[in-house]
Amino acid sequence: MNETQKNTINERIAADQNKVTEELKKTPIVQVACQRAGIGRATYYRWYKENPEFQKKADEAMAEGEDLFNDLGEHQLLTLMKDKHWPAIRYWLDKRHPKFNRTKIQVDEQVEVAFTYNQKR
Repeated sequence: MNETQKNTINERIAADQNKVTEELKKTPIVQVACQRAGIGRATYYRWYKENPEFQKKADEAMAEGEDLFNDLGEHQLLTLMKDKHWPAIRYWLDKRHPKFNRTKIQVDEQVEVAFTYNQKR
């Protein structure tokens, strides 16, 4: 393989890696991003394992995609609350308002628990 062929292959790989990272920003699911970018999952994971630069870009793209979906989820939750959907309101208050959040348990000391199992024969 001559130098021109190597450069062509490297350019194609770089373009494919850019495609998949752009797709991860839109949908942070490796399988979906790979399908949309036209590459196999095995190829993605090989690049991820062998190329630290690609790994960093993929991780950043995944985080950006997750942030997008978190924003979408929060928007949907707020929409439900505006529509007086009681479970959505309750969820928000349980998770975000200290007055209503009574489900947290805080342990200040280490506790040792031993279990025994007695089996009758």
